[in-house]
Amino acid sequence: MNLDLEQSAPLRRRGLREGNDAMSMIPPPPPGLAARHPLQLMKRTAIIGGTLYAMQTINLFHNIIHSPEVKHEWFKAGLACSVLIMAIKAYVELHQGKMKKKQVEYENFRTATHITIVLILIAWISFHKSLSPLYGGFKTMLIMIGFGFGVLLQAALMIPVVWQNFLSVVILTFFLQQYK
Repeated sequence: MNLDLEQSAPLRRRGLREGNDAMSMIPPPPPGLAARHPLQLMKRTAIIGGTLYAMQTINLFHNIIHSPEVKHEWFKAGLACSVLIMAIKAYVELHQGKMKKKQVEYENFRTATHITIVLILIAWISFHKSLSPLYGGFKTMLIMIGFGFGVLLQAALMIPVVWQNFLSVVILTFFLQQYK
């Protein structure tokens, strides 16, 4: 058996060859709708709207700001981690990626990636410890998963990077002014 290492390599490392053989064909895009297709945008908007509506029905924003059952020290720790995550994201994507034209990928930013993962874990634990006395453990997990998947992830898939960073600063500044 003659094993050609060039053919066993993944497509991204293999490169395209000249000619009409099967190896020179560009693989087709994945099935489904494009990321900016109107149906995809409507779906993401509906998920964000539904999640925010569900959070409004349980008075999440009001309870975070005014409820004495929320452990505000833990919540402030989670907010501090969120600010650090935004700063790292802005540095990597805008400064290194856009201004210095460095490819934003794991191999180039291992340390920043690992720090961000640890900060996300600390923020998750902090927010959970702050909200669980009010909502209980299971409902707090649902709130956090809903916010992470239903708002943050959908917005990240729908909004361009520069606008993500701008909106993050504006929304977090507004929330911090309300929170005091």
